[in-house]
Amino acid sequence: MTVVAPAVIAGACALLLGSVALPAQTSVDAENRYPNVGAIMIWRVDDSGKPVQLRAFASGTLIRGRVMVTAGHFTAPTKALGGLPSSLRAFASFSATNARDPGTWIPVVAEETHPSMPPCPPPPFCDPTDDMLVAPLEPGIADVGLVFLERAPASIKPAVLAVPGTLERSEGARTTIVGYGTVSPPDKVTEVETWGWDGRRRIRASTVRRIVDETWGLWSIPSYVCFGDSGGGIFMNARLVANVSDGGKDCRRHNNNNRLDTRAIQKWIADTIQAHGER
Repeated sequence: MTVVAPAVIAGACALLLGSVALPAQTSVDAENRYPNVGAIMIWRVDDSGKPVQLRAFASGTLIRGRVMVTAGHFTAPTKALGGLPSSLRAFASFSATNARDPGTWIPVVAEETHPSMPPCPPPPFCDPTDDMLVAPLEPGIADVGLVFLERAPASIKPAVLAVPGTLERSEGARTTIVGYGTVSPPDKVTEVETWGWDGRRRIRASTVRRIVDETWGLWSIPSYVCFGDSGGGIFMNARLVANVSDGGKDCRRHNNNNRLDTRAIQKWIADTIQAHGER
């Protein structure tokens, strides 16, 4: 990873260790059951603007025509840099089976990060798996970011946020986690491009274990959320209740996720979207 590696933006992840294989606890969303969950990618571009190398990727959920909610540890490094360098560009894809297909890409035009996230210059010191600037389940930290697209994806209905307080009375409830993560923990000393990411949207079931506080909740483990699932949507009764934050370095040990069902988070989302001229 280079300085702007995006491991920069790839803090996004419930991630990293060696090559331990994960059991087949996830399934590809081949039926496109969750079309509003997309992949967000950072590509290095050449002098002509052509994408030539994948540098980072995460997941996110469309909540307005041109707005996705994702993990704050994914967007925070861009904020720290004052924007992406000219050598990098961000794209989103809502393809269920091949987000790497350029024909499916929509350019990202802006990113916002919840103000509770600390300054996170590269490398990605905000990554919850690293316990550096942001520790897993750190009180007061809302791991939430927003991504603004150049245009709305065609024929995709945005997800609806859950009623505030939904998770307060839902311990033991079944949820569905949706994201574009790898199927095993990649080797973090190698380039992202070598990780064999297939660009497929995957789903898995998980139950709510315990609500920690107004920003964090614990889900059942092993979670099987892995690098790139960060920011992915967690749905209960067809409503978006949380986003993926930390699955642990082995993609099994943790399933710590950020609540999206609180009045404070939903107010920040609404105010930030309005500030960008969206509705």
